[in-house]
Amino acid sequence: MHRRLTILAAGVLLSGCLSMNVPEDAFFYPDTRLAAEKVTLPPDIPMGFEADVLSLPYSGGTVGVTRVRTGRADAPLILFCGGNMFRRSAGAGKTAAKLAPFGDALMFDYPGYGDTAGQADYATFMAAGTAVADAARAQADAEGRKLIAWGHSLGGPVCAQAAQYMRADALVLETTTPSTRAAVDTMVGWARPFVRIHIAPNLNSIDIPAALQAYPGKVVVLEAGRDDTLPASLSRRLAHDLEAEGVAVEHLTFPQAGHNDVGKQPDFQPRVSAALAGL
Repeated sequence: MHRRLTILAAGVLLSGCLSMNVPEDAFFYPDTRLAAEKVTLPPDIPMGFEADVLSLPYSGGTVGVTRVRTGRADAPLILFCGGNMFRRSAGAGKTAAKLAPFGDALMFDYPGYGDTAGQADYATFMAAGTAVADAARAQADAEGRKLIAWGHSLGGPVCAQAAQYMRADALVLETTTPSTRAAVDTMVGWARPFVRIHIAPNLNSIDIPAALQAYPGKVVVLEAGRDDTLPASLSRRLAHDLEAEGVAVEHLTFPQAGHNDVGKQPDFQPRVSAALAGL
């Protein structure tokens, strides 16, 4: 994604054009796009926990959902919102292994991905996310669990909205961006002062600090020092902007991590556990 927009900006300059459009589908990778671009996702690991496969209705059809159970009755329930390549068929096992130290997990496919029907656009993503958030709130209440939202990359904005909507006790924002515009400006890089950028309206409206105004829960921002997709500066800006909104933020930096391997760092579990302690 980063490379694609940087190349586009360079092409805009070389052609003498000083305007660039960022359509909504620039950031989404539904199954049709993976097939068209011959993208093969890395294999998943086996699911190491009891898991229920569910299907939830929403305005676009049904959402494919997996509920992972750790067997700990007092563990929080974590609603996980994945990145733009995430689907349960290729990441449920890995995601469950990463989240299990902190609680049970509820993960879902975005519209156009895996087992979820619908068009891959941000409004439909949010509609599906709202349906799963309703289910997460109901399950957490029925089982007497705390509720955490956890968004990785593209899932950051989705889970930020969900956290506010479902009154989550905490929100984890992993290697994401405060806004679409901040991400695009960073990706365009050196060409930015010379280019007029037009972002699709739904994308341009994404603003995590604005969405979390007056959010009463705790927010944990996870920064990857070697992130070449959404650079570490975006996580730093996100933490700063959330603090400016009066949100309680804990900002954890993992200097050796890339965009997708924060969870593999040796100090990941103890540091995140400490940040979420006391919920």
